[in-house]
Amino acid sequence: MNKAIVFNTFFNGLGVIRALGKNNIDIIALDKTKNTVGKYSKYTDEFYKVTDPNIDDEKFINDLIDIGKNYSEKPVLFPTNDVWSIAISKYKEKIEKYFLTYNPDYSVMEKIINKKKFYKIMTKENILVPQTYEVEDYEDLRKIKNKLKYPLILKPNSRMDVNRKSKETKIYNSNRVREINKFEDFKEYKDLIDNYDFLIQQKIPGLSNRMFTIGVYADKNSDVRAVFSGRKVRGFPVDIGDCFAGESLWVEELVEKSKKIIKLLRYTGIAEIEYKYNYLDEKYYLIEINPRTWSWVGITPEAGVNLPLIAYKDLIGEKIPDYLEMNKEKKVLWTRSIDDRYNCKNNHKNINDKDFLKSEKEWEESLKKYDEIVYADLDPDDINPGKYWERQLLKHKFKFIIKKIIRR
Repeated sequence: MNKAIVFNTFFNGLGVIRALGKNNIDIIALDKTKNTVGKYSKYTDEFYKVTDPNIDDEKFINDLIDIGKNYSEKPVLFPTNDVWSIAISKYKEKIEKYFLTYNPDYSVMEKIINKKKFYKIMTKENILVPQTYEVEDYEDLRKIKNKLKYPLILKPNSRMDVNRKSKETKIYNSNRVREINKFEDFKEYKDLIDNYDFLIQQKIPGLSNRMFTIGVYADKNSDVRAVFSGRKVRGFPVDIGDCFAGESLWVEELVEKSKKIIKLLRYTGIAEIEYKYNYLDEKYYLIEINPRTWSWVGITPEAGVNLPLIAYKDLIGEKIPDYLEMNKEKKVLWTRSIDDRYNCKNNHKNINDKDFLKSEKEWEESLKKYDEIVYADLDPDDINPGKYWERQLLKHKFKFIIKKIIRR
């Protein structure tokens, strides 16, 4: 039987591990660190620490091949963040001797991870994206000063990539999105604009709960064979943060648009296409494509469209449906319950939005409107990852308290 190799194994990877493991598929988990939530899942059969492709992608690929040589039947690869997925596409020909992969060719991957290229392609195809300004340096920015329409954001052209120096990685990650409300605000970021690869873009108003996800699996012909549709209910930080609660919600317009984009790019595999709804003009703006599984992919089995399992079956040659949509009638919520509950109790006091709940009681009450709850952390059938995560949070809290005491 073909095993599945899942990497990395934070909550994204954990969702894939459970989606496959519950269907009796043997799981090999990989990560750059020896401790991560996915390692502690009861469905993880083997775990290996490997080289971080962010630092050295070729060494990571060699580590991967060394593992693959141990199996007579080719394992199926499931990369779960951009860097790992980029590495797989980059070395696709080299690794196909040992593995089955749905990843697109590197030429396709480049069009997605390079947002300047991506937005140009989408604009040419009349797909609505935020207005984007390309500048090479601060002097270029001065030249278009009078054309800029505020508010704007400054963000990396490619936040994640392989073979980066740790300093670069820290710079791009710590400057994920910077809001710009007037030209003078750019001065604080002059060094970034002059020395690193950033772009300037129209800011779409609204909090993270106006973000919509279309998750797909596309076969080798770039035909979408399975599709999920949902909305981020709460992110943290509240404006641009990662998903801590997401719900199934069918948006036909976005599903059809996403199928067109996948075919246009000749994309293959699992992907998340993200949109943001602009309440001012009542339009959905394409924000980006994540070329891999996404943080709350664990919702898809309960929504009736288990994307990791469908991908696995297709790659090993089993028959899959010609086209499968999620169960549109079933209301499913995915939650990182430990963090989400904490934020509702402590971090939403000044947020004037019904989705950003203000107490644990409100949080518990909100669960009643769903047919199914997917607990990313404290899954009753796979509790150890949640217990590990609770311990990590307690350690972090303890270190924070100690630092405050020392500063006094």
